Amino acid sequence: MTTPPDPAAFFRQMLGEWEKMANGFGGEAMKSEEWARAMHGASAATTNMQATLKGVMERALAAANMPSRTELEDVSARLARIEASLARIEAATTDPDAAAPRPGPARTRKPPAA
Repeated sequence: MTTPPDPAAFFRQMLGEWEKMANGFGGEAMKSEEWARAMHGASAATTNMQATLKGVMERALAAANMPSRTELEDVSARLARIEASLARIEAATTDPDAAAPRPGPARTRKPPAA
């Protein structure tokens, strides 16, 4: 009894060959000076675009009288410091006896002693 041929074997083989060709071509392309210049240019362009977009957003938010991300982060950090200070003050001023719960009545079937 012979086993039927695997219908996906041809596809796997073709995919493997394609990966080898793409890796070989990509490896050779990345070794070139042109590739390095292109990647450096793309990286610089992305950085410049992000800086420009940040400036545009800050100006737009200022025109709309809304806080920027930096201002919100500053307010958040200040609020965290205030909350920490309040927690320290509360811990220093809290009466330790008042914080402890009082014991409740005993839960027994016997009536309390007179």
